[in-house]
Amino acid sequence: MIQQVNYDPKDIEKFLEATEIADENSDLQILDKLLSVQSKISIIANIDPSDLEAIVYDLKFIQYQHRDHVIEEGDITQEIFFVFSGECQVFHKNKKVGDIKTGKTFGEPAAIFNTKRNATVVCSSQKATILSFCIDNDAIRFCAPALALLYKNLAFQINSKLESMNDNLLKK
Repeated sequence: MIQQVNYDPKDIEKFLEATEIADENSDLQILDKLLSVQSKISIIANIDPSDLEAIVYDLKFIQYQHRDHVIEEGDITQEIFFVFSGECQVFHKNKKVGDIKTGKTFGEPAAIFNTKRNATVVCSSQKATILSFCIDNDAIRFCAPALALLYKNLAFQINSKLESMNDNLLKK
C-alpha cells in the first residue's frame, strides 16, 4: 500500500537547494538526486533503487514560472510528473477542473496508455519545481517485478484521484 507523505516546507527548501541542476550535469547525477528523495515520492518509494534506475529514464527537474504550461491538452507525450514545490491548475477544454499541489503526481494515464493528454496543466504559483520522467516498458525483460510494482502504485494513485472526484461530485 502506498503511504501518504506529508511534506515539511523546510525539507522542500533543502531539497530544492540540493537539486539545482546545471545543464552539464549527467543523467546519473539527476538519478542520484532522485534517489536521495525517493522515499518522498509515493509512486516510487517502495521500489528498489537499482530497479528504479533500470525502469525510468529522461529524468528532469524543471522549474516553471507562473502561467508556464507544463503539458498541453491533446499532446502525445510519455512523461509522468511529480510536483516538488508550488502548485498547478488543470484545464480541460479551457475550463478549470482542478488543482495540483506539492507532493502530487499527474500525467499517469497518457504515459501508461500512450494516449493524448486530456488536460492542460499550468503553473499557478510564482514558481513550481516539477520532476518529469518516463517509464521504460522494455525493462520488463529484466525488471518485471519492479515495473509491476510501479504500475500498481500508479493504479493506486489514479484510483485515489477518481475516488476524490466522486466524493466531490456527491457533495454537490
